[in-house]
Amino acid sequence: MMRRSLSLVLLAAALALPAGASTFIHQTQPQLLRASAAVIEGQVISTSSFWNETGQVIVTEALVQVHETLVGEAPSVVVVRTFGGGVGGFYVEAHGFPTFRAGERLLLFLEPEKDGKTRVAGYQQGQFRIERDPSGLDIAIPAIAEGAQFVGGKARVEAQPLATLRQSILRDARAAGHLEN
Repeated sequence: MMRRSLSLVLLAAALALPAGASTFIHQTQPQLLRASAAVIEGQVISTSSFWNETGQVIVTEALVQVHETLVGEAPSVVVVRTFGGGVGGFYVEAHGFPTFRAGERLLLFLEPEKDGKTRVAGYQQGQFRIERDPSGLDIAIPAIAEGAQFVGGKARVEAQPLATLRQSILRDARAAGHLEN
């Protein structure tokens, strides 16, 4: 009887949680800049997903060809690592974590990892997809996915001209005394 009661309590608790939600601390653009070694514009060359060293978590690495470094320094190709992906029929969908597709253009706030690879600062808050509108204008689209929730503020979710985003990043970088290119 005790085991059944415990099972019912655990089931009720699980049902009370939002399905597929991830919660992150909201970060402003100046906070993203402080966490970043570089801010780049580039294009995804390729992606690969694999089990981590312990075989417990699927991670994805994207090779990103850097077209321009706005702030900081970056090599011509960066390896960006994120949680989630698919390997051998197993899939991990991680709401709020960056995702990458070969060929897509991106603006990324990059934070170094200890092993020399990088991650996107602020999770999807530091990732913008760049798409060209019908008039030929490049638009920066925040990569914030449904299911991602933020504590302490609201993530920027409106698309804006890429030139406008670049100007605000450079303005904030100058104000913070960051090296800009």
